[in-house]
Amino acid sequence: MAGLPLAGIGRRFLGYLIDGVVLSLAYLVLSSIFTSTTTVLTTTGSVTVRTGSPLADALLLIIEAAYFTLLWSRQGASLGQMAMGVKVVDASTGGPVGQTQALVRFVGYIVSGIVIFIGFIWAFFDARKQGWMDKMANTLVVRVSRP
Repeated sequence: MAGLPLAGIGRRFLGYLIDGVVLSLAYLVLSSIFTSTTTVLTTTGSVTVRTGSPLADALLLIIEAAYFTLLWSRQGASLGQMAMGVKVVDASTGGPVGQTQALVRFVGYIVSGIVIFIGFIWAFFDARKQGWMDKMANTLVVRVSRP
């Protein structure tokens, strides 16, 4: 979509960090509920071991998916993106993204980070500043004026 002011990588990264802080709060709550502490006796003494819960991990993934998918499809931006004055739009029309498109973009976040974050780094070298998540979902991240 020609003419849209593409968001810089710095703004995008800072927005992602803000989202990380927001989602860390959810993780802290879930981990405090679902983490168990076990004392293991060894020949040299005792060791306290904290083990996470696969249920907590699954719930966090669902929370993250809902957070990004609903905010991108309803507001056009996550809380971090709003704070940084950027928005996710459909690359073909420049209009809002739908829920399916937003969910594909979230899955793209996961794929982009699997191998040393190459899918995110890709945006540094792409003419339209699209990471793999944007390529997968046919989205762009653009600058908007903050209220």
